[in-house]
Amino acid sequence: MSYPYFFVNAGSIEGNRIKIGGEDLNHLINVLRSKAGDTVYISDNAGYKYKTEIIDIKKSDVILLIKDKRKIAKIIPQITLYQCILKKNSMEFVIQKSTEIGVDRIIPVISGRVVIDKRKIAGKVDRWQKISNRASKQSRRDFKCEILTPEDINSIKVSDYDLFYVPYEEGSGNGGGLAEVRKVSRIGYIIGPEGGFETGELNFLKDSGAREIRFGKNIYRSETAAIYFLSVLDYLTGNQK
Repeated sequence: MSYPYFFVNAGSIEGNRIKIGGEDLNHLINVLRSKAGDTVYISDNAGYKYKTEIIDIKKSDVILLIKDKRKIAKIIPQITLYQCILKKNSMEFVIQKSTEIGVDRIIPVISGRVVIDKRKIAGKVDRWQKISNRASKQSRRDFKCEILTPEDINSIKVSDYDLFYVPYEEGSGNGGGLAEVRKVSRIGYIIGPEGGFETGELNFLKDSGAREIRFGKNIYRSETAAIYFLSVLDYLTGNQK
């Protein structure tokens, strides 16, 4: 049986009680039709998962009684996707599916061939985080995937990662270094926009230490490439266990 699953912040936990309000309250009561006595699972997105029971339903919140809790810890290596911003549906698809697979962070990237109204960035990031939060709940992740503020491609610090990959259809890389993914703590990779990378952008990334890699003879759409390579990393690092 599948039980409701939610994330809460530390301020919602008091002793052996947890409060749920806002959109989660509406989803729990009006969508899932949960009632007193039902089981709900909770993550505090920090260090614990809880098995709880609904003991009181109010207009403003639901009170949950903690029945059990267990320690959780982030999986190593941590994986960050730098996704050059795509058109609405494609970007949202990448965020949703990458979150489900298990990426730890997604950093939207503004590159030369990205088309976006920068005045609307803040609203987009908020929407992307909500999409990721829903996917985190649906896939019952221990920790949420975090959507960060967009970065310019030339401000990416490749050196922050033990391994950083640039999948590129015209590249010469053959996957060298994939055997090392289990031995590191931080992996990053970047996926280009629909129009691809500009030559200067590729040179900047490679000069900064990024490893160029090809997937084979087939040319993938950006959203396909993002999900495909994450799946490869997920398998090789053993995070699917």
